[in-house]
Amino acid sequence: MRRLARLAVLAIAGCHPHPSSTSPQMCGPVVPETAQHPLAIPAEKLAGDYHLVEVRTQPAPSVSMSGVLHLSPVDSASRAAAVGGAVRDLIGWYDPGERDSLRRPDATSRDPEHPGAVLAGSHLRLGPASLDAYVEHLTITAVAGEGFWGWWKAEPGFELTVDQTTGRRLPDPAGYFCALRAQP
Repeated sequence: MRRLARLAVLAIAGCHPHPSSTSPQMCGPVVPETAQHPLAIPAEKLAGDYHLVEVRTQPAPSVSMSGVLHLSPVDSASRAAAVGGAVRDLIGWYDPGERDSLRRPDATSRDPEHPGAVLAGSHLRLGPASLDAYVEHLTITAVAGEGFWGWWKAEPGFELTVDQTTGRRLPDPAGYFCALRAQP
């Protein structure tokens, strides 16, 4: 009986469509025991390259996306220019690993004046700072030597996501993420 139940579970799992090659299991919502609150670690310690995995839980669950995130310290001239403006601890860019039909932020800009990724405190923005652009806001909730974890929410600008069959407005994409340090 147990063998039959295991076979049924495997058959169901094997038939389930896989919208992305990145597995949500690669980035579970559980963090390592060594993880600390993001405010316990200076933001500069997060500089580096990461494999960023975002798992979308709404409106369609278990869809995952991944790419490479690069974060570097802001130079003193840029930091001084930001006085009175938005605080920037780290800036960088995000390169999606694969192109698919899912919306992604245009966060590939490597221009220090208009970076594709901006870390301020425990908040990471992927995409341009514009009201009409698709942007993802990642809130870091845990940090450890191997990376950082948290929740993300998209702001699709002026676009609305509508269910094609019912015409009902769907919630903005959101989910959880992990950013694991790239091995040198």
